[in-house]
Amino acid sequence: MTNKTLVSLGIFGFVALLGISMVFAYQGNPDVQGPNFSEERHESMQNAFESLNYQDWYDLMTEDGRHPKIVDTITEENFNEFVEARNNGTLKEFRESLGLGLGQMKHGNGEALRRGYEKGFANGFERGQRNCQILE
Repeated sequence: MTNKTLVSLGIFGFVALLGISMVFAYQGNPDVQGPNFSEERHESMQNAFESLNYQDWYDLMTEDGRHPKIVDTITEENFNEFVEARNNGTLKEFRESLGLGLGQMKHGNGEALRRGYEKGFANGFERGQRNCQILE
């Protein structure tokens, strides 16, 4: 290979690696600003929390056709409790009490799937077997 080809491949590899790292940087981490972050929306959200205004929070959460699962769970009745948990550092426990978890299976929500998988093997399924008969 020529030096020009090697340099081109090196640059392409660097750009690809940089792009991949940017994609994986956010991953739902609350300490990292997401790809749709805007200072204006952030301030509006802070105002909704400070004024305990459920409707403003709901409108912000569902703008642009969004409908995250949390808006089905956080209601006007439990919004103040949600804000309190958010402010005092017990949000994880509050979310778990509502069945929300962390939103990603790799963070612990896959337990039921693992149990079902193990149950299948306990009932006579074998790895790679497509047509299984449950043995009881």
